[in-house]
Amino acid sequence: MNIDIKHKHAGHVIVIEGHPFKANAAGQWNLTEVWRALKLDPKKSPGQWRTKEAKRLEAMQNLHSSNGAASWATKRATIEYAAWVSPEFKDMVFDAFEAVLENPEVAHAVAKVMHESGHRHSATILERILTENQERNSILRGLSKGRTLSPAQQEHRRVSRRINAEATKAHKQGREWC
Repeated sequence: MNIDIKHKHAGHVIVIEGHPFKANAAGQWNLTEVWRALKLDPKKSPGQWRTKEAKRLEAMQNLHSSNGAASWATKRATIEYAAWVSPEFKDMVFDAFEAVLENPEVAHAVAKVMHESGHRHSATILERILTENQERNSILRGLSKGRTLSPAQQEHRRVSRRINAEATKAHKQGREWC
């Protein structure tokens, strides 16, 4: 029997300065692709990243190099690489992960950009992941019905629903929502 186990970040896409970057089946992003696409400092190429932290991440299987052609990194290692490049780049990469991995409205916008830029297959995969997440969340909401929420939880739910409604409305109208 062959069991296909995918990493939780497999196929996830982050967008940095308008460039989409997709994780492979192991949930890792190609740092060399990021470095080239964003035209980062030649002294900050992934191959030049030889710090203690990089070695530690390699030992923990969070960072892999493939014969100098590419460096693949988990979310953690990608953020650490970004920190090595610069504090501003770290913030940008962290925000990209947060936006796409945590906010479905942004993920829909990313899928649209991917589709328009010719990455139709990847866009379809992202849309499918979003649909699966929405179905899972619907099930979880059904399980939590009848549970008493604290006043703080009720306020958080109210604000979240309002934000999501505004974002959905903007998305349907083809406007960007910030």
